[in-house]
Amino acid sequence: MTDTSSHPLATQVVGEPLPTYLSGQFHLVSTGIGDAGNITVNAQEVLRRADVVFGTSRLLETFADLLKGKALHDAGHGLFMDLVRRDTPAEHADAMEAEVRQIIRHAAAQGKRIAVIDYGDSMIFGPQAGFIQEFRDLNPIVIPGVSSFNAANAALACDLMSGSASRSVILSSAFDALNDDADTLQRQAQTGATLVFFTMRSQFESLIERLKRVLPGDTPLAVVCHAGRSEQHTAVRATLDTAVAALEGQKLPFEHLVYVGDFLMD
Repeated sequence: MTDTSSHPLATQVVGEPLPTYLSGQFHLVSTGIGDAGNITVNAQEVLRRADVVFGTSRLLETFADLLKGKALHDAGHGLFMDLVRRDTPAEHADAMEAEVRQIIRHAAAQGKRIAVIDYGDSMIFGPQAGFIQEFRDLNPIVIPGVSSFNAANAALACDLMSGSASRSVILSSAFDALNDDADTLQRQAQTGATLVFFTMRSQFESLIERLKRVLPGDTPLAVVCHAGRSEQHTAVRATLDTAVAALEGQKLPFEHLVYVGDFLMD
C-alpha cells in the first residue's frame, strides 16, 4: 500500500475545509490497473472516508485492509449500461440494478458517503461508468487512476508523439471497430494517426488482416499484455506482416492492448 504519511492531508489543520474531491457524497474511484500499489493517494483518502463501498469481489479483496468496517456490496459489471445485458439475462440485470439503486438511494438519504471502486481509467471503456449517469443527481466525483493505456505506454517506454508521420493518437475498441458497418477501422487507419486498440472480445488475426488492407505490411506494431502488473507485463514488437507469427502459440489474455504506428520505429 502507498505510504501517505507525507501527503498534505496527513497534516491537515482541524477545521480547514476538505478538498473538493473529498467533500462529495458519491465517488467513482479508480484503484489503478495492475499492481495494488498503483492506487493513488487521493483514491485511498476517499475510500478511508467512505461508509458504503461497491466493487468487484477481486477489488474488495485486494483492498480489504483499507475497507475494514465498511458496508461492502457487489458492483456487478456494466450496471446501468447496455454492457450488462450482453452477457446477463435482462430480468437478472434489472433485478441487480434495482437492488443497487435501493442501497445507494437509502445510504444517500442517511447522509452516508458512497464509493464505487473500479479499475484503470473509469472513463475509458470503464465497466462502472454507468453509475455516473444513474446517480447524476448526487453530483458524483470521479477519482482518476492509472489506466491500462498509461501503464502500457510505460511498458513500451516510447513517446507516442515521436512518430515521423503522426503526432496524434486514436484510442478505439477493436471489437467495435471490427464490427462497425461504416468500416470504422479502415477510416481510422487512413488518418495516419497512431492507433491504440483496447482488445476486449476481439480477434487478433482479424484485426491484423483488416489493418493490412489499408496500411503497409512493414507498419510497426506492439502488443502489451497485463499492463500495470510489474512482475507479469510483456511487450512484443513486430510489424503487420510478422505479428501473427511473432505471437504464434501464445494465448493472448483479456488484458492486452495493440499499438500500431511509426513511433515504434527504433
